[in-house]
Amino acid sequence: MRLNDILDTVSSYAPGADLDVIMRAYVYAGKAHAGQMRHSGEPYLVHPIAVAGILAEWHMDVDTIATGLLHDTMEDCLVSHADLQGLFGREVADMVEGVTKIGKLKFRSKEEAQAENFRKMVLAMSKDVRVILVKLADRLHNMRTMEHMKAERAAAISEETLEIFAPIANRLGLARLKSELEDHCFRFLHPEIHADLLARYEAGAPARDAYIERTRQVLQDHMGSFGLACQVTGRCKHLHSVYNKMQAQHLEFEEVHDLLAFRIIVPDMGSCWTALGYIHQRWRHRPERLKDYISQPKSNGYQSLHTVVLGPEGHEIEIQIRTEEMHRIAEQGIAAHWRYKEGHLALSPEDIGKIARLRELFEAAAEIEDADEFLATVKVDLYQNEVYAFTPAGDVRFFPQGATVLDFAYGIHSQVGDRCTGAKINGRMVPLRTELRVGDTVEILTAEDQHPKREWLEWAKTGRAQSKIRRHLREVEREQGRELGQKMLEKELLRYDTTLAKQAKAGTLGEAAKKHGFKKSEHLYLAIGQGQLTPMRVVRDMIPEAVEQAEKKEQNEGVLGQFIRRLRKPRQSPVIIDGETDVMVTYARCCNPLPGEPVVGFITRGRGITVHARSCPQLLNMEPERRIAVDWHGGGGQASHTGEISVVCADKPGMLADVGAACKVGGINVTRMEARSLGDDKALLSLEVAVTDVQQLHKLMRELERIKGVITVDRVRAQG
Repeated sequence: MRLNDILDTVSSYAPGADLDVIMRAYVYAGKAHAGQMRHSGEPYLVHPIAVAGILAEWHMDVDTIATGLLHDTMEDCLVSHADLQGLFGREVADMVEGVTKIGKLKFRSKEEAQAENFRKMVLAMSKDVRVILVKLADRLHNMRTMEHMKAERAAAISEETLEIFAPIANRLGLARLKSELEDHCFRFLHPEIHADLLARYEAGAPARDAYIERTRQVLQDHMGSFGLACQVTGRCKHLHSVYNKMQAQHLEFEEVHDLLAFRIIVPDMGSCWTALGYIHQRWRHRPERLKDYISQPKSNGYQSLHTVVLGPEGHEIEIQIRTEEMHRIAEQGIAAHWRYKEGHLALSPEDIGKIARLRELFEAAAEIEDADEFLATVKVDLYQNEVYAFTPAGDVRFFPQGATVLDFAYGIHSQVGDRCTGAKINGRMVPLRTELRVGDTVEILTAEDQHPKREWLEWAKTGRAQSKIRRHLREVEREQGRELGQKMLEKELLRYDTTLAKQAKAGTLGEAAKKHGFKKSEHLYLAIGQGQLTPMRVVRDMIPEAVEQAEKKEQNEGVLGQFIRRLRKPRQSPVIIDGETDVMVTYARCCNPLPGEPVVGFITRGRGITVHARSCPQLLNMEPERRIAVDWHGGGGQASHTGEISVVCADKPGMLADVGAACKVGGINVTRMEARSLGDDKALLSLEVAVTDVQQLHKLMRELERIKGVITVDRVRAQG
């Protein structure tokens, strides 16, 4: 598309538009990107012109189209916000900055980058949803020209597009964009399947096209016979949607019958129902496939009647019936609601946000700091089909399919959700986990002493409900952590004949908190309770003289005194953290770490530190910022640790005795042994043994491997 084409398109839907801003943006982008090339070998300016052209096709305002031309200038050409504001105004500069910020930061992993970028994108949308429309146009053109990129990179971008951008396009009412993005993603994610289906699709195209035209004319004539003026069009369904149906119903391509869809556009709403009656009068329909999106529009504003009939020549077809205005909204999405003044948007960002109906995503983006949690939360809202339910006052609420009474409660207000105890659906008492059905009338019951519980996370299906529940649970865990940390610090101070109250009064508690970067002592307690600080380290900061005197006293004690004191002193932890050994730790059951093998600590909320083997696969699912370096103290000491071994051996008499003898020779106590037959004269022995370190366990495994009849010996990591 050329600049003149863009200007002509804008003039066609916004007569009198201020085209000067677009022309100036074109000239500026040309200078900024001079000398830059795309992967295809074309001048880089081809890309921003294409993005601006797509935005013009979507009937966007001149400021958004200018942003499309300028969207890469900040990132690639070192242009500043002030530069753009001086030339194009504050709105354009803010939008370009919003598009730039979405993917600008660098992160530790691809997954984290995707999650954080999405959160930043939603935050940018909350200020002006036009930012994401520019980003969608940018992504669409990149997907259209993806063949010039390496296959791995193209697949990664396609996966992100399928997971994030296509669902957002759908939420904004851009159904055609959603379908095109999905088709491009299908091509790069499953190239062989796509090529095979496309070949079959194109092979049948001439016959399908002929049938579409014949059926279109039959429908047109049928409506005309009743004097109903209408416009009828037909098309084939998108390849990705066909592939999804094949996967869901285990069909071959030739077995997908409703490949064709027809659209009847009528002059007014009453004619929609009239046309539906005429269709059902002539052709047998499938009642379960009848959808009324006119009485109950989708949350993105989409309205239409959908029906599936056994149409002309015995083919199953889908028919959509809508008015011109409904069709305009279906085609243009959110932009169909906008008002322009000289081609500029006449609505405020707040108005745009209300039209977009993405307020829950905006709220979640602001409240959830962890990017991965945010991504997992909002995906639920983006992907699901919708159901609607009513309040007792008759207000309609939309929810993803599978949403529950709990989601409905949080949809009304977070306090209603926090206090809900149950509900009445259509006058009948139901529990919180009850799924909503289309058309339900829901009355929420509450109690002042009710609070969110952890199992609610399993019942809630919407991002809003899940984020509110998690927020409350985090507050509870933080309070528990504060209480635990305070008790631990109080206990440590008592060893030196002082108390927290005394140290708070003396000012040493506040000084210790400030030293570690905390404004309040409660924050210091939380850090101790969560394992970020040891109580001993804080005590050294508060009363260094008392600690030093106690240590000198220990050094001056005689041999007998030290021996008696060691008997009385609580046992130290086998691990050392930040130079301290009196840290509250537990050992992860998922990997059963043993002294001598590399380990890493994970800071739990309120339960100290859990020690994992560094090779533990569960660590991949845990937040990196809550990991902490730990090491075994003095090799782990002589404390007993549990190790588990799996032995596959010959199923013959005497094997248990031989295995038991090997353990006895090594001085190892067997705490549990189980045996079962595997068939084919083989047996499986499961041993739980008490060892001091990983070397002792490995030595035992080598001894077991020497036993005649033993086939394999493996260490077992517990599941979960």
